[in-house]
Amino acid sequence: MPVVLIIEKGGSIKELKITSYNEDELYKKAGFKSKEGFKKHTTWNIEVEDKEYSIALYAKDNGNAGRENKYDLPPPLDNTLFFGNMVLTKKEGTEDLRKEEWKKVYEQLFGGFEDIEESDEDDESEDLDGVELTKHGYLKDDFIADSEDITEDEESEEETKPPKKSKKVTAKPRKTTGSSKKSKQEEDEPTEEYVLEMTKELEPEEYLKR
Repeated sequence: MPVVLIIEKGGSIKELKITSYNEDELYKKAGFKSKEGFKKHTTWNIEVEDKEYSIALYAKDNGNAGRENKYDLPPPLDNTLFFGNMVLTKKEGTEDLRKEEWKKVYEQLFGGFEDIEESDEDDESEDLDGVELTKHGYLKDDFIADSEDITEDEESEEETKPPKKSKKVTAKPRKTTGSSKKSKQEEDEPTEEYVLEMTKELEPEEYLKR
């Protein structure tokens, strides 16, 4: 009772034990009602971990839209579109084919997969000898400058910036100690305003003029 692999339309793989191997009956194991178009498309002969493998793929390369098989196959079938379920057999069904075996063969047929974690570590350990960093650990470039790199001209420019305009203070004349009631003439007269510029010290003569 050999074991074959069924690659389902959605891309998942399951092991299927069959009572007897018959190449002409494999289309039924894939779930097809008709043998038409179902055939062997390739045989991968490869050595993995000192073990010889001969794995054949049976499938249909024509079918209705929406029935495409989403599984990515190794070369030379990596650009071929198949429909419905597919069947993998080992040495023409004379030996069992397990999922773990196919996984090793699959990776080998693709040339092996790069270890992502290892490549990340290589990126992190990039040689930074001779690279100038700021005191905060950033790379120095045209966009990031250390606070110590600010020139004296830039500092003096900050110091020589004109001060902000000061607020004006308006002082009204004091009320007389006479009658508490204002005459109509006093109410009609405009209020005299004294504007003191806070950023300039007045000379004694200027106080007298005001």
